[in-house]
Amino acid sequence: MTRRRAYQWLTAVLFVVLLIVIFIVPARRGRQAPETAAADLPPEVPPAAQHGHNPSRMGVAQGSASYERAATVGGIGQHPVAQAEPVSPPDHIFRKEKRVVVELNSADSLDLVQLYNIGPAFARRILKYRNLLGGYISKEQLWEVYGMDSVRYNDIAPYVTVNPQVIAQMDLNSATLDQLKHHPYLDYYQAKAIVRLREQAGLFQHVQDLLKVPIIDNETYTKIKPYLTCNSQQNK
Repeated sequence: MTRRRAYQWLTAVLFVVLLIVIFIVPARRGRQAPETAAADLPPEVPPAAQHGHNPSRMGVAQGSASYERAATVGGIGQHPVAQAEPVSPPDHIFRKEKRVVVELNSADSLDLVQLYNIGPAFARRILKYRNLLGGYISKEQLWEVYGMDSVRYNDIAPYVTVNPQVIAQMDLNSATLDQLKHHPYLDYYQAKAIVRLREQAGLFQHVQDLLKVPIIDNETYTKIKPYLTCNSQQNK
């Protein structure tokens, strides 16, 4: 009988311990959680600081631009996010700050890319058109380069010069049809008319004789004249 009673007491004690584990311990942990969470939060920003006021001068706006611009995370009561330090642009962005003057008829692509708003591709266009012309006689001819616009031209015009003494000229009395038709200021029919007149009337005496070609107007003549010569006739 005594042993049976001991078993009953032991069962009762175990049952009580089980109730404590199931109900009482979780309840205590639940009451402690808010305190722990509150302890982990960062300290609140003083109300005066939240509105840009100086705590030592209540009611007077401090007007601190640096604090007012600071972004906050999670609304009022959180620390402002640290502002990122400004990053300096790469050095190559400033490679054209120093303006240089470029002579169009002697410049290469490395010279041309030093001009503001001129990249390698556009530098090649300027050189290609220079070769087709035989050289530039004025900076205004840059308007004839494919893709030139007023913004780019106004950027570079003050920083380019032209030496017209070094342009390549074609001899009207020896230039072939192929040479003449590939000049930007002449088309195939004008070039063919020049060759035909030369074959029918003889050598040109002067460049002005080009006006005898019916399809050469004054505008075309004015543009092409600097690129032509009659040296072969003058040397006779």
